[in-house]
Amino acid sequence: MTKNTDIFIKKVERFIAGKSLMKPTDKVLVALSGGSDSVCLLHTLLTLGYRVAALHCNFRLRGEESERDERFVRELCTRLGVELTVRSFDTAGYASHNKVSIEMAARELRYAFFAEELTRQQADVTAVAHHIDDNTETFILNAIRGTGVRGLAAIQPRNGNIVRPLLCVSHSEILEELKSCRLDYVTDSSNLEDHYSRNKVRLNIMPLMKEINTSAPANIIDNMQEMLKIYDSYISNEIRRCTVEKDGETIIDLPTLQQSASPLSVLHEIMSPMGFNRTQETNILRFGESGRTFRSASADGSDTFTASAPITSMILAIEV
Repeated sequence: MTKNTDIFIKKVERFIAGKSLMKPTDKVLVALSGGSDSVCLLHTLLTLGYRVAALHCNFRLRGEESERDERFVRELCTRLGVELTVRSFDTAGYASHNKVSIEMAARELRYAFFAEELTRQQADVTAVAHHIDDNTETFILNAIRGTGVRGLAAIQPRNGNIVRPLLCVSHSEILEELKSCRLDYVTDSSNLEDHYSRNKVRLNIMPLMKEINTSAPANIIDNMQEMLKIYDSYISNEIRRCTVEKDGETIIDLPTLQQSASPLSVLHEIMSPMGFNRTQETNILRFGESGRTFRSASADGSDTFTASAPITSMILAIEV
């Protein structure tokens, strides 16, 4: 093992331990596309001694290139002695049938596959290869789209059974590690086109940021993570102060809520998991009148929320 590889491996090892992502005895499923990031993830976890198996999604969106990726992954896993499960999808058909974008279709199919295999293989976690640059891209996209504070914190190291051991390293560090270990990978040509929002950020905004400061991606995420700790502490205290559980419902005292430094942020953290959106939450604060109770009509919050049309309750009541 070279000195650079040793530094890289130890950095990831400390991150895994510090974030409690995995235990040494865990069985880990690795999402393996064949690209540089996922090949590096597989190599790193094998070097650290984890029991790993690989999962590959063939979304059948890039013709022969998709088949090339699958062949590469199969050959790599055979060479490394890693068990591999491949799933092929009609991604375009799924997107059309469910009226979602190709990006969303691929995401839904991918994570459903991961969940199925986690159960079937009795594994502990699924590891995906997001890194610092991915995290910064997500921060920028969420900021552009107008997400709440939590969305600005971007990608978390752990989300249920999904873990991201490479969030402590940059894409350039990953490429250096692959070069040091003489590991091959494939390149997705669609990542070189700026047709999608993320690629616009990756190909145009990220290089400008790094031109100003090569540490910009890490600085942004580190600062946001620290801010989120303060935010979470404040929001938790405010939710306890202005809510009470009564007869199976969460009752929000609106006058108390409005005394908060940011009533909309507190209300958003309470209601967004129930499916309410920012417009509905803003209307509650704007149109609240004494004696009126607002209630959500469905678990997904799909009903239009207006002050003049309170509707039958299933989840939440807000006393004003």
